[in-house]
Formats: sequence, structure tokens, C-alpha cells
Amino acid sequence: MAKETLPFRLAVGRAAWWIPHPGPKPPQYHRKSTRHAPATVPVTVTVTNTVMVSAATSAEDARKLPFAAALKDFLQNLSFHCYGKLVEPGRRIQERFFWLIFHITALSVLIAFLWGTYTNGIQEALVTTMYHPLYPIWKVEFPAISVCSFNRISERAAWHYALELSLKDPRQREVSFFYDQLKDFLSLFYFPNETTDIDRALRFQSFLDRFDVEPHELFFNTRRRMHFLTPNCSDMFVSCRIAGRTFDCLEQFKETLTTHGYCCTFNYDGRYVNKRDFRQRYFGPEMGLVLTLKTMPSDSFYQVNPQMGFRISIYEPHSYPDPFSGGVAERVAKTGVNTLLPVRAKIFETVPEARRMSKSVRKCLFSDEMPWIFARRYTFSKCISACRARSVVSLCECVPFSMPQRYIDGSETRLYCTLQHNECLRRYAFKWLNVITSRENVTGLEHEMQDALYCPQCLASCTETRYSVRSAMTLALPSTSKSPPRSSLGPTANNSYGHASSSSNTNSNSSSQTEMAVVRIYFAETHIQYFRQIIKSAWYETFSTIGNICGIIAGFSLIGICELLFFLAKQLWQACKAELRAELAHIQWRKEHQHPTRGTGRQHLGAAAGTSAAAGAQERPMELFILP
Repeated sequence: MAKETLPFRLAVGRAAWWIPHPGPKPPQYHRKSTRHAPATVPVTVTVTNTVMVSAATSAEDARKLPFAAALKDFLQNLSFHCYGKLVEPGRRIQERFFWLIFHITALSVLIAFLWGTYTNGIQEALVTTMYHPLYPIWKVEFPAISVCSFNRISERAAWHYALELSLKDPRQREVSFFYDQLKDFLSLFYFPNETTDIDRALRFQSFLDRFDVEPHELFFNTRRRMHFLTPNCSDMFVSCRIAGRTFDCLEQFKETLTTHGYCCTFNYDGRYVNKRDFRQRYFGPEMGLVLTLKTMPSDSFYQVNPQMGFRISIYEPHSYPDPFSGGVAERVAKTGVNTLLPVRAKIFETVPEARRMSKSVRKCLFSDEMPWIFARRYTFSKCISACRARSVVSLCECVPFSMPQRYIDGSETRLYCTLQHNECLRRYAFKWLNVITSRENVTGLEHEMQDALYCPQCLASCTETRYSVRSAMTLALPSTSKSPPRSSLGPTANNSYGHASSSSNTNSNSSSQTEMAVVRIYFAETHIQYFRQIIKSAWYETFSTIGNICGIIAGFSLIGICELLFFLAKQLWQACKAELRAELAHIQWRKEHQHPTRGTGRQHLGAAAGTSAAAGAQERPMELFILP
């Protein structure tokens, strides 16, 4: 039988791999037969590492394409539309130039559209929509009401204070002397801009710093003294009624700080914010808050307004009423008239999903984002007031007595503003009345922008209830011989001199209506508008918009973008490898030239290391080309 002839084939050794385009043919070696040789006889294999490395490098280089050829191949096979026409064979230079201009124009328009979409999304990340056009008023919280008398200092309290200073005076000057001093300088604690004798004011303040200080105090306590001099709430209220029910005025009105000093405030802690039934919706003049107030001309010491009356502030509960910071509606209630204040409310709410956005994008702050300053009750008005207070402390090194202490770090150990700070307070009055939260170049207002108070950390409130009083109606009080009966005043009073005498109370009951004022604060509407800020575009909507723009203008697709990224990454990787290989070759070349005799020594030691080389050759992977 004829012997079967096997086909010629390529055989590889252990851990060897086929090289499609081998480099120079490796040197031939002869392997001796070891069938009858002892096991201790080594097999000599002469395979140099240089040949193996050069073969692998040449094979890898053979598979690479130049960058120009790779780019041409990429454009021909790219899934983007019409990019293959730039390198398509047979195209004239004019046609290729036309397609180049066309693609450059399309990319420019695409970039412009994408940039406009990005800036529009940043500037208007939230959009305000109508959430409920007829939100029932009985679900809306009732506002906080502050009542401040135009008479900021009580006459009786001023005489009592003058008597105390006379007793503390080492020179034993009369009470009338200190009364005149108080008459001239106490107004400066409210309005530092008033002109007066500065030298006399400083001498009087020096006397107060020395002799009107408690043992536990380090400096003159302006806040304590102004609280002592402010008229009592018990001297202002005659009767109070809400939702048709009479209540004790002194139990519901608390003394709080405002920009006008100490005032009597109703619902400051938000006691009337819960949902009420239909009958207690505070709609209409008779179902709202009805206050009967009384002035005492005989107790007037310092009037901030030439007319007799009261200042009514309407604002959101838990807030600080500062008309210079916004969020406060102020009206005047004169004596002798019935003042009607119809309140209109609007609710603005931001969806909780907006918390994921940065503050600069959503341009608002939630109520709990500054708990260390505002106790989880952030409002824009509070932030502006705190920023102004910090500026006063920084520039004049004092704390205004009407400012809450929590707005300033370490305010317990700081000096309250006194008469010696009036010059500094007068100098920066314009700065504190003009507040900006962002700087913009406005032609003609460069000087004002530079001098204004800059508060970039103050952003609008994300969720708030805004109260407004568009008009205040007044009606003359009916002519009566006696005023309404006063409510129970109770034992409380904010100063140590107590209440007026019994004779004065008797006279007050028989006073004319010119000393009386009736204020009615109520909701003007049974339903209000409820607005909600929602995210303008979700991520999938933004992705869809960008995809539509890229597809229509430039014919882009997600697959094509992945192809482009893969091509760029591959070219960058190959460039890095080529740079690294060149660096290694340069280092090897320097080593060989620095030690030229190392190769000669290896030739002399070749015979001695034959056995170890043979053993190492058996352990290393080998590339073998074996012919059949």
C-alpha cells in the first residue's frame, strides 16, 4: 500500500504564535538527536532576544496604518452623513472644497445652537406654572402683624431714667439736666443721620459708659435701655378680636425686635398657620383681626411721625420685618379713623426635585439650607438683614440694637452701637440702603454699584407666602362719648415703671375718638393663586433636544459619536506607545554606547555559559519555524 503523504503545514512550539508578516528570517540552528544521548547532555539552541523583539515589532508595524490613511478609512466608513465625500475617489478638488465648507458651516451652526440651548437651560432651569388657580384661603397661613407706635420713647420712662442717672451722677446734677440730655440724644439711636452737637453727644455717651453699666456688663447696653424706654404694649391695646372672637391682647401679642425697635407682634411664631375650618378663614372685615388701639399724647416723648398713630407691618411668620430688605407690607393707622387693610396672598413653591440642582442654577434657597444662621427658617429678607448687620459690624465695629443676635457670630460679646458710632453709621448709610446680590455692568451706575452692599450669598426663597396690601381704606370713627372697654391687661409690662395711674386709666375711658384707632386686617379673597416652580427640562428631555438638533443640522447619531471617540482613543493610544518605544530605544542605545566592552566580554564568556543558556532556553517560550 502506498504511503500516505501528509500536507505541508506550519508547526508552532509552546507559547508561540503565528506571525503574519515575519521580519528577517531567524538564523538556522541544528538540534541534535537525543534519543541515545544521556539526560545530562544539554541541547544547544541559539535564539537571540533581539531577533524575537524585532520580529514582533515588525509584525505590529505591518498591521498599523499611517494617520492619513487611517483618517481616510475612518471618513469613508463613518456613519455620519456625507463625510465620505471628502475622501471619495474620483471627486474633483472643487467638490471636496465645497463639502469641506459645508461641513464647517454645519458644525458652526450646531455649536451655536447647542450653546444657546445650554445657556437657556442654565438661566431658566426652573419655570413657574400655575399649580392651583383657586386655592382656598382657609388653608393659607395668617400673616404676622407688628404694631409699632409712632411714639418710640415713653415720657414716664424718660423721667424715670433721668432720675436714675441723677442718682448715679457724682456731681449730683438735677433730673431736668439729664432729661434735656435724653431729649437731645435719644433720637440718635433710631436715626443716626440727624445733625446734632457731636461733642455734647460724646460727653453724654462717656457718662453713660461709666455710670450706666450693670456689674455683669462690660459696656453700655443699648438694647436693654431702649427696651426700658419703649412704651408698653399694655398702654396701646384696648381690645382685640379675630374671627369674631375676643381674646386677651397681651397673651397673643409679644414684644419682638423690628427695624423700628421693639414692637408688639401677633402670630410671630406661626400659631395661626394650621388649616382652619370654613368659618375661620379670616375673610372679610368682621372675620379678620380687629384691633382697637389708643395713643397717649401725655406720654409722648419722641415722635417719629408728626401725626398720632401706629405703623402696621404685615409679613410672613418667623421672619424679621425689615422694609429695606423686602417681604414686608407697611401701612399707617391714624387716630380717629377706622383703617381697613385687605391682605392678598400668593404662594410660591418649588418642587423638592430642584434640590439636586446647584444653588447657582436654581437661583433660590430652601428654608433649611442655612440652619446655622436662620434656624431652618431661611427667607430672603432675613439674609439681606443679616448681610447688612455683618457689614455694620465690619465697618463700624458695633451691633445695631434692633438686630437679632443670631444673625451675627459672637454678638453676645460685641458692643452695641452707641452715640460714639453715629459718625460711622452716617458715613455708610447709603451703602446699607442699596443692596445688590449680583454684579452687572450698567452704564452710568458704576459708582453706585461700587458703593452698594454686595450680598452674593442671598438668593430668593424657593418656597414662601407673599402678602401684599394694595390699598388701605379709612372710615371716620363714630362720635361717641366713651371708648370701648379695655381688655384685661394682666400683670406684664416691658419696663419697670409699670402702668399708668388709675386716674389716667379713668381719663382714657372717657377720651375722645381722636385718640383711638381701629385697624381691621383680613383676607380680601376667598381663593388665591398657588404657583409652583418645576424643572423646565428633565434629563431625557434635554437629551432628546440635543439629539434632534445634532441629527437635523449635522446628521449626527450616537453610534457615530462612539465611532469618533473610539478612533480618537485608538490614535492617541498608538501615539503614546510609539513615544514610549522611542524612549526605550533611546535609553537602550545610550546604555550600549556607555559600555562598549560589555558585548566583547559576553563573547568570551559564551562557552562557559553554554549549559545555563541551554537550560534557560528550555524554560522560555520559543518561536519555531519547522518545515515538514
